[in-house]
Amino acid sequence: MEEDSEANNNNNNGVGNNHPEETQEELREKNSAALLLVTMKYLIVDEQTLISLEALKTEAHCQHWMKGCESFKTAIKNGLDPALPELGNPIDGLTPPKLPPIKVLEGLIGECGVPFEKQLTDTDVNKGQGRLSIAKELVEKFVKPLMGEEERRSLEQSQETQVDVYGSKGIRYPMKFKIWSSKMHVLTSGWNEFCGNNEFKALNDWVSLWVFRHKETEKLCFVMIARTFPTGTLVTKRSQKKRKAEELNK
Repeated sequence: MEEDSEANNNNNNGVGNNHPEETQEELREKNSAALLLVTMKYLIVDEQTLISLEALKTEAHCQHWMKGCESFKTAIKNGLDPALPELGNPIDGLTPPKLPPIKVLEGLIGECGVPFEKQLTDTDVNKGQGRLSIAKELVEKFVKPLMGEEERRSLEQSQETQVDVYGSKGIRYPMKFKIWSSKMHVLTSGWNEFCGNNEFKALNDWVSLWVFRHKETEKLCFVMIARTFPTGTLVTKRSQKKRKAEELNK
């Protein structure tokens, strides 16, 4: 009976999952949003108003996502062992904006891929390494769909591709994207400056990446924005194949 009681307490505290109970502030925000939607259900507005409302909606979404899930942060501080999300998914479960929220890039983003997230490791912020590593599975799923045939061929032949990388302030950093080993793709030649200027921290910073083609230059570009969570240790992510195998073995 005591074990059952302890298990129930753990479940109530959110231990063992990445979606603990919401804070009062988060509940108030959701209730206010729901009430606003109900009151606007039968409201007739013109096209310009719709555009303005959509912009406000996008801005609110970006702000909420950027802050991160407060209940998740609190749960980690209280001892939550984060569950492993599917490869590339956000650690706190909040969906990032479809397009990178960078003012200077508005109107310049052509084809844009699905954003993905990775935890910054000690070697990612080590100046002696001078590179950001991106797992092969992430590249296959999120980066290669935006690459042309010639770029893919160069990558497979261990040749570098010139890319532009943007941070949260919209500053452009020319870098090189290439393979260092058969399983590790990297952004280098400019990474140390980018990492230092954005004050990235290992293990607690999780960077969201968008890959897109620049409308004017047609160049392959990355946008990288970090969100901070008090994880403190390396959280290993699982590929979908590995996740399915684990589920079958339960």
